[in-house]
Amino acid sequence: MNETLSSAPANSRVEQRGNMPVKPSTDEDEYFARQEFELRRKLAGERRAQLLTEERERERALHFMKCPKCGMHLEEIAFVDVRIDKCFGCEGIWLDKGEFETIRKKEAGFVGTLLNVFRQ
Repeated sequence: MNETLSSAPANSRVEQRGNMPVKPSTDEDEYFARQEFELRRKLAGERRAQLLTEERERERALHFMKCPKCGMHLEEIAFVDVRIDKCFGCEGIWLDKGEFETIRKKEAGFVGTLLNVFRQ
């Protein structure tokens, strides 16, 4: 048999064999549709993850060293050999992870004794 391509558009998958067009099977169409869907879903997920990462970094840069109570800039000050964050707007003091325990261990004198009284 003589096989020739029809004058169908390039993106069409219909072949011309003799006088009868040969269409791809439904299973084949479904396979390619599923492949395209999975690819688009994967790309959308990657884009969403990238946007979330960018947004998280933007928020971190925007709020870095800002007071959570009033929004003013925090200044680092030395207190008992620990650098704590102080807001001169609302006079708040903010501690990073582990700083409270460090201060508590170093202040085992009168303040430590006083705190132990209230803990019991």
